[in-house]
Amino acid sequence: MHKETVRKSILFFAALIFFAVAAFFSLYEGSQLDDVSWEWQHSAVFTNWLNGEVTSADHILAVDYLVYAAKFEPLFPVIMFISGLTLFLQLAFRVFKARKTALCVLLLFFAVKLLVFSGMLMASPTDGLQLFSRIFLGSGIFIMAGCLFWLIKERKLSH
Repeated sequence: MHKETVRKSILFFAALIFFAVAAFFSLYEGSQLDDVSWEWQHSAVFTNWLNGEVTSADHILAVDYLVYAAKFEPLFPVIMFISGLTLFLQLAFRVFKARKTALCVLLLFFAVKLLVFSGMLMASPTDGLQLFSRIFLGSGIFIMAGCLFWLIKERKLSH
């Protein structure tokens, strides 16, 4: 097997393991939401959106545990985001290996989404979501700059 393929496979599986472990700990930390009923209105965002007002901890969706953990215990959600971003980028590069323009369009779209999410979280009163706002902003700018640099470089090489 080629060394580059081995390196990419190790990176992929390491990111997958980090993602799974961070997701477990994020869900565990976020499960504190069950005991904090006054926070249900603000942190059980998806449950409120899909099922209406939360009246019991039994009705809270698991994704809302991630929201709560991101707001108040952001370490594992940050690890989860970074490892998830690594997985996404590796898969995108593998799937679009032969179609570099399509890859750039996908990455630019993703970068814009990150910038929008950053703007949405910027005014959050919690330190955790403000941290995510900055991480999304930095990731979006980095991905966008990388794509634009690559497109300019490719354009110059083709002429």
